[in-house]
Amino acid sequence: MIGQVTGSINFRANTTTPTQQTNINSNNNAKTNLNTTKPDEFVKKEDKKELSTKQKVGIGAGILAFAGLVAAAIFTKGKTLEPANFAEHIDFVKANTIEEAVNFAKQNFNIKTFDFGDDLEMANWVNEGLVNINNRFKGKANIVKKLRYATDDEIAKQTKSDGRAGIAWCNSFHQKDDNSHIIFNKDYINNSQTYFQKLLEQLKINPKLENNEILAGYIPGGDRNTHNQILKICDKMLKKPEEFSRFEALQGIMLCDDYLQSLKYFDENKLSILQNKILNDKKSIDILKANNISVNFEDYKKLKDEDLNSKLKEILALLIDVNPVTNTATVRGNSKFDVLYHEMGHHLHSMNTSIKELLWGRLSKKQTKKFIADETKQQTASKISWYAKTNPKEFVAECFNALCSGRKLPDDVMELYEYYKGPIIPNM
Repeated sequence: MIGQVTGSINFRANTTTPTQQTNINSNNNAKTNLNTTKPDEFVKKEDKKELSTKQKVGIGAGILAFAGLVAAAIFTKGKTLEPANFAEHIDFVKANTIEEAVNFAKQNFNIKTFDFGDDLEMANWVNEGLVNINNRFKGKANIVKKLRYATDDEIAKQTKSDGRAGIAWCNSFHQKDDNSHIIFNKDYINNSQTYFQKLLEQLKINPKLENNEILAGYIPGGDRNTHNQILKICDKMLKKPEEFSRFEALQGIMLCDDYLQSLKYFDENKLSILQNKILNDKKSIDILKANNISVNFEDYKKLKDEDLNSKLKEILALLIDVNPVTNTATVRGNSKFDVLYHEMGHHLHSMNTSIKELLWGRLSKKQTKKFIADETKQQTASKISWYAKTNPKEFVAECFNALCSGRKLPDDVMELYEYYKGPIIPNM
């Protein structure tokens, strides 16, 4: 799930569904049958014999052993993603009515539920994103069967359990493949432009200024590449406001999220960055010496936090074009379809994941803790995004998002992606 913004932002992905219903009719029927079955129908009364305690224990043990074998077969069974067989290339056709959008989804991707009410712009956005995924993988990517807006009850339950309702979530890890959903939060999407504006204010980025003035307002410690991507989104918002949609705003929100995280990362690791990335770089040292700035790390360790921040701001301003030490590498914010791509990554990942792997395998809670504690894996995941570092499922979904956008990922990233059963689709 990708989470809501209130002042600051925190994106999360969650595969839990807000509502899961259980059908108990079959259980009720079973009880009825048992109650109406007479014990003498199959065994004559005079032939019935009481079983000894030893016999009962033996029978019980046999039943448990059989049940154990069945359970073991189910839980340890592997799961392999079978490629879809859609058309290699589909031309997206913008629908003029909701009925046309629904028919497009069903005819091209066999979607069972496609329900966005009368929101034609949303329906077209989803269809266009699905076409992009399909064409990227030449018809071999399995498309989720149900896409819809969340109900009020689902949003309320999500808010109660997680503290907020996200932009979107996928329930595929808990459902059969033909009952998997990607669910969208209509209220969040409708207000995405407002949220984006609030984040710009929080980051002190004024889109009404000229680009050179905006760059002068760059926050030391923030990822400069992400900062520049935010400016591109702002540029479209200012120059073509009539074309600036809710979905460009969502892209901007994800970029702002990454920017905030880069600031947090820098704040938590500034001494380490200073020692290992600045005072260990010859070009940086030469520039600092030329400006009469100390290159002795011990001098900085003695400074109070406020004075250290002031000095680092001065240093980063000098090195900004020479040593981009604050860049934290991200492949989020690739396009206005990032949210959909991310959730489709969860869906396809679930199709490639067995129950065994979820409960006690490489995607279990125990292994997730090891993933977070493993410095090498964390460094690899950081090449994708800060969010990819939070757990293996998010790492896979973030990688898939990048792959959908046509990004070529580093070899170590792809190796880790495959290790965690990331969906490898033919023609990928």
